[in-house]
Amino acid sequence: MMGTATKTSDSAMHMHLRRPSEDAIQSYYTAMRRFWHPVLAADELPNDTPIGVELLEERLVLTRLNGAVVAMQDLCRHFQAQLSLGEVRTVAGHGQCLMCPYHGWSYSADGRCVEIPQLAADRQIPADAVVPSYLAAERYGLIWVCLDDNPLFELPIFPHVNEPDFLAGPLRKYPTWKASTPRAIMAALDDTHGPWVHEGLVGDRNHPESPEHKVRRDGRNLVINIRMVQPDNPTISENGDPTAKIVNLTTTVGIPNTIHFTIRAEGSERITLIWQAVCPIRYNESLTFWGSSRNYDLDKPAYNDKFERMQDTLREQDRVIVESQRPWLLPPFWTKIELPLRPADLPLIEYQRWLEELGISTML
Repeated sequence: MMGTATKTSDSAMHMHLRRPSEDAIQSYYTAMRRFWHPVLAADELPNDTPIGVELLEERLVLTRLNGAVVAMQDLCRHFQAQLSLGEVRTVAGHGQCLMCPYHGWSYSADGRCVEIPQLAADRQIPADAVVPSYLAAERYGLIWVCLDDNPLFELPIFPHVNEPDFLAGPLRKYPTWKASTPRAIMAALDDTHGPWVHEGLVGDRNHPESPEHKVRRDGRNLVINIRMVQPDNPTISENGDPTAKIVNLTTTVGIPNTIHFTIRAEGSERITLIWQAVCPIRYNESLTFWGSSRNYDLDKPAYNDKFERMQDTLREQDRVIVESQRPWLLPPFWTKIELPLRPADLPLIEYQRWLEELGISTML
């Protein structure tokens, strides 16, 4: 009996290392459907060629029809061929439509089939010949999709990106992370791991103390104001001064999948904005997009080699850690699988608390 009890206890203790239950995964997908998600760089979607993407384990086809971005389920209603293998063609009375590559059925922007080449002249197109279509929009060089007809929040707003006194840097897309989207956001939000993961860039192990946080909710955003010391780096460097600097940092998390940082060294007028938007491909796969904007060096190229290489290094250092984290989906606080500590982890605690309220933090 003692051996059996020990085995059961050990099994329960290690449940969080395994794949989440199907119920947990579906609960996560259901909760995340209500938000706008970035799925593709806009310049990767040609005017005349559909592209297949994946969002919350659903295959979608993106295309441009009659000047607008369109998102549909990537399956023809006829025999379930992928529409992303098809082509854009003009149908009389409907303008540009998406044609299935298998039998030529063509769909308008709202997912309705408007032409079937094999249909007899005395027959009408079946009322059920409709492919689910979804909300789609273009912003910040990205294609965004919401799988729910009534998004919980509007599309995110990143300050300074399109302002005339700021120069926007290039959009960056990183290889897929084997991690959930909340995990990726939490890595960016966590300001106490710098000395251990990013030593010499944004942290110093000789000064691991946590900064003071002021955390508040504002609409769809969680806003954190921080005053902290950082080593000299391309984000805050000025006039060749190599010394560490006091940094005023405003971190804004657009629940649940975006984050941006407004960074200014104390005493400086130079402002750097860095933003991140994460696509939840699956419960354990995420696609990360990054961008930046600055109000200095406006006469120089938008691509700053030192700055971009620093961002690449930070992302790769984070990726290694985040991909090691388990469970894939954030466990509720009451499970005590994870032990966040106040005051150092206050931003993470408040982020996860909000996710729990929205049903995104799930049971195993």
